[in-house]
Amino acid sequence: MNQAVAAAPVGNPNNLELNVGDNFIFGVDVSASMQMRDCPGNMTRIDFLKEKVIQFATEASKFDTDGIDVLTFGHTVTPYPGINADRAQEIIGKLRAEQGATHTHDLIRQAFQMHKAGSYAQTVLFIATDGAPSDRGQVLDAIVQITEEIKDEHEFAISILTVGHIDPGLQAWLTQLDDDLPGAKHDIVDVKRLEDVDFMTAFVGALHD
Repeated sequence: MNQAVAAAPVGNPNNLELNVGDNFIFGVDVSASMQMRDCPGNMTRIDFLKEKVIQFATEASKFDTDGIDVLTFGHTVTPYPGINADRAQEIIGKLRAEQGATHTHDLIRQAFQMHKAGSYAQTVLFIATDGAPSDRGQVLDAIVQITEEIKDEHEFAISILTVGHIDPGLQAWLTQLDDDLPGAKHDIVDVKRLEDVDFMTAFVGALHD
């Protein structure tokens, strides 16, 4: 049995448990647009992302007993499965944003396959990105398909954590993912700005917003 740890005194506390044994996956956008310099402190998107995701990964590693998973994505997805906080810091710290596409759908599908292969009771996929996938339709399809396979919205949740400037059109699309995804059987997506949240806030949002 997993050891329950109270996540936050928000809403129904029985549904806000962070458990030892929960599975955490971090998707890190390494597309070339992440080189843009429009983050707090005049940082590039990728440098700001790395700083924050390292903090998140360190917190998550306290609960993910078989190691967290880091997946970088651009035109390819590169997995680093089952790693500890020190290894995550090393991998994330060396990332460069150079890839020419943003295949977010491939990231989501691969993360869900990892969830199923591990037979986890609860997985949270954090996607740190500037929010603009190469193929929005495939992202929608991937999420809808996952909602058809899971038993409830807590089994596999997606927290999209955006960095940099988000234009109105992209924001409207992200809001649709968050609030009103056509065809989805469960609401499994939460969208927040990375600069506005810490690990626990993002976790709670992924499962309950």
